[in-house]
Amino acid sequence: MLKHAPETDNDTDVETDDALYCADCGQLLTRTRWALVIGEGHERVFINPGGHVFRIGCFIEAPGTLEIGPATDEHTWFPGYAWTLVLCSGCKTHVGWRFEGEIAPRIFFGLIKTALTQSPAHGQG
Repeated sequence: MLKHAPETDNDTDVETDDALYCADCGQLLTRTRWALVIGEGHERVFINPGGHVFRIGCFIEAPGTLEIGPATDEHTWFPGYAWTLVLCSGCKTHVGWRFEGEIAPRIFFGLIKTALTQSPAHGQG
């Protein structure tokens, strides 16, 4: 099952109730309206090959992130998708992954739940 929130916009500089910010620096990363349900739900828990557990939320857009490194399908959590690390564009903290594949949606983001907050600028807002 695949669903996404209503139409997206790229308004990344206006604070709204649905904004999700970097927990480290307060940079706007995404919005709750861009939440994406893939298979079992929007929020998923995965373990990487190093044994680290990640609770991620899936989003159709994350304009406050930067990709780093080449895409790979090695150890992908979503079959048919290659992944690339994404960092916060403000403080360069690792905040999740960008997934790209041949099936719909072609691109989505898995953002680490603990890297997100609803409050900008270190919880003040």
